[in-house]
Amino acid sequence: MSKLVIGIDESYTRTGITVLIDKELYSMQSIYFTGCKCNTDKRKAIRKTLYEILDDIRMNCNADEIKCIIERIRTFSGGHMSAQYLITTGGLITTIIDVMHQYNVPVYSVDTKSWKNNIIGDSKPLNNPYGINPNKYPTILYLKQNGLLKYIAEPYKGRGEKGVIKVKIDGKRVPCKINDDLADSYCIAMYGFLPKTKQKLKEEKF
Repeated sequence: MSKLVIGIDESYTRTGITVLIDKELYSMQSIYFTGCKCNTDKRKAIRKTLYEILDDIRMNCNADEIKCIIERIRTFSGGHMSAQYLITTGGLITTIIDVMHQYNVPVYSVDTKSWKNNIIGDSKPLNNPYGINPNKYPTILYLKQNGLLKYIAEPYKGRGEKGVIKVKIDGKRVPCKINDDLADSYCIAMYGFLPKTKQKLKEEKF
């Protein structure tokens, strides 16, 4: 029985989306919101991209089961989250739910610590010599160890050194910035292939 999981690391800054079929990578893409002037524009950009992804899946994939997993909205992060954050992020999630509903794809959320502990093996920050956010580095390291670093590496031609690592692309070592949102979306999608007893998913219908 074939299973397809769409993993989304949603954010108004940059949103990463990964599609896995039976744990194999089908597609990865980021939404950078270039040209968007407000959150409404960003939600429109997400809606457009999701339509394209779902149309492609409908045309080219023959999965028996399809589900979407997003990162659960955080209500605590070193203290109470602001009402504005909860409202705007809720709007982002609602956009995803509404689009998926049109394609009969259920949307589930997973807590950050749950997918990190179960996929990466730990949710603790990890210091590194590259200047990459310690909270993001374990996920990046996980993808590197699984031979997927090239999919989240973006060639960098700037002069800065913080967060820049050299990645072999087409046989050459190229200075790159790492797209940690894509890395997160991959792990979120992988969470959907865990045994049911290990999954702590909540179906979102708001």
